[in-house]
Amino acid sequence: MKKWLRTQLKIPAHPSIYTGNNKGRQLNIYFSEPETGVNEDTGLLILIPGFGANSQSNVYKKMRQQFADQYNLITIQCDYFGSEFMQDSKRVKLNFSLTDFKDVIEDIDLMKLKSIQNFEEFITIFAKYPISLPFHELLDENIENFNDMGFMQALDLLTALFAVKIILNDNQLKYNVNKVIAYGHSHGAYLAYLCNRMAPNEFTFIIDNSAWMKPEYLYTNRFLHKYYGKLTLNIEFSYLAKELVKDKNILTLSNLYKGFINNAQIYSFLGTDDNLVSIKEKENFCKGLGQTNFYLIDQSKVDHKIFHSTTHGLNADFLEMFKFVMEQVQWDKKEKHKRNPNTIINSHQFEYRVDFDKGLPVMTVKKL
Repeated sequence: MKKWLRTQLKIPAHPSIYTGNNKGRQLNIYFSEPETGVNEDTGLLILIPGFGANSQSNVYKKMRQQFADQYNLITIQCDYFGSEFMQDSKRVKLNFSLTDFKDVIEDIDLMKLKSIQNFEEFITIFAKYPISLPFHELLDENIENFNDMGFMQALDLLTALFAVKIILNDNQLKYNVNKVIAYGHSHGAYLAYLCNRMAPNEFTFIIDNSAWMKPEYLYTNRFLHKYYGKLTLNIEFSYLAKELVKDKNILTLSNLYKGFINNAQIYSFLGTDDNLVSIKEKENFCKGLGQTNFYLIDQSKVDHKIFHSTTHGLNADFLEMFKFVMEQVQWDKKEKHKRNPNTIINSHQFEYRVDFDKGLPVMTVKKL
């Protein structure tokens, strides 16, 4: 069959639920189809990275390409709202005074520091000292574009998924509506659960690598540690969402899923030494979903093939983890899929309504 899908699509993004507009914001969607084309057994897979990764990360490019052919999937990805602020450090400022280190740094180096021109020169001077230096990341977030860690990010992901479905339908191409997968890592896995809550009939499977129960950086700052010789840089990220997201409690998964009937089968992986997730809380949450396979990875399960550690993210091989899950799955070819209803999520403060009547999801927020 002749290939019909482009590898990239740009469409208008969902208006901001915080300001009511999108200021011309565009959503870049990347996807791959099987080399042999789309057929009635072809499924949809949305890949959702967390902090430190994006659509252009090599591992995600590889997954988009390989999974399409290996598993007969249309693989989909987008760089969602504010994800550019979730990456590596780009611009920092000193969070200390050089005089704090006058007893540690040689006088000649202190003199050099007064005339340095760039960050590389700074690192060259300090790399020989076994010290830790605090820095603050200079983020260019504003109310129009910030790492909200919640509904806006999920709306972008659902928009990417539904845009591809519209293309399929417009081209009268049949695909397996009972083979829709969300595969996420860390915060990306959390967003998979949020997408599932907003589109209750959409996902057949969620593969969760170390999803947290709530976005921790709505409450605390993120720290990124970088090493140069003997030097350690401790870079602190303080996200605007801590101030702008007023309804934080609803973003805890146990609150989001309260009274919710889950239709997706869950494969959840969590390490025993994960410092961002309570094992008991996560396990109880998963048990309450039904159709859940919960894998607690302790040292005995570190096989150095799929899992390389018991810490957050499991230092997992993303391709091998996906292969492991796919080997457990038997796809139901029966026509079970139901149209996504217009979904309402209520908190103590707001009503969040997601409408699918126009093909792409549209969220409206009403104060209660």
